[in-house]
Amino acid sequence: MRIKKAFTLIELLVVIAIIAILMAILMPALRSAKEHGKRIVCSSHLKTLGLANVLYSDEANGWYVPIMDRTLGNDRYWPANLLFRELIGYKPKNAVANEGWNAPREYLCPSDRISIKRIQDTQYNNWLSYGYNLTDWYFTDWFGIGYAGHKNTTVPGPADELIFTESNDWWLWWWGANYEDGWDVLGQDTIMPYKDVGTDGPTLYRHSEGVNMAFYDGHTAYMKKEKVFIKDAWDAGNPGMWSTFKHYPPTDAEQKRLPRP
Repeated sequence: MRIKKAFTLIELLVVIAIIAILMAILMPALRSAKEHGKRIVCSSHLKTLGLANVLYSDEANGWYVPIMDRTLGNDRYWPANLLFRELIGYKPKNAVANEGWNAPREYLCPSDRISIKRIQDTQYNNWLSYGYNLTDWYFTDWFGIGYAGHKNTTVPGPADELIFTESNDWWLWWWGANYEDGWDVLGQDTIMPYKDVGTDGPTLYRHSEGVNMAFYDGHTAYMKKEKVFIKDAWDAGNPGMWSTFKHYPPTDAEQKRLPRP
């Protein structure tokens, strides 16, 4: 009768070591593939927002969805704008007063660990993953103005001007993309740490040190942080995609040319 030979302890350890090596090789690739998938979903959401903004201008006599419009009452900020929400295909479940705070899936990035859990941050409701570029209005007391938003006639290069990108607040601006003082230093998913150090309106680089962006013509792009915020450009006042102004901050005369309904 033939006796079956059992594994020795050494052979078993060799097998375990081989499995561990294979896992070490495969896991980064699997994580990378998973992250790439999340980035694609995020880009698709921003594409939807960008195209909805273009359609909004067709419906609103050339006006893009406003960042804020105080004539609209509770719906004064863009995430709660009823026409915009209809254009992205959102249908509310209940006609309740706070329906504007219920985030459509297009407002949420799968890599955003906070918004998808609907966790309320101190003083701020982080229930969306994308912010609207407020740079053209940031130089003034923008929160005190009644309206902030462009017309299609005041955006000279729609394919070159940024409108939406990744954040955890409903608005963002050029300096908030400064990864040297903001994202890389604090590494937070919530808003308050950035507010507390004066880096408000942050851009959050959720995807391999990069970010998805939507432009006024409706197209999207992925950029690494080094191309999103360039310190030399900031120091020289050359905003590029961040502002319709050629130089920043704008002059008083340039400020007066911002559109008002």
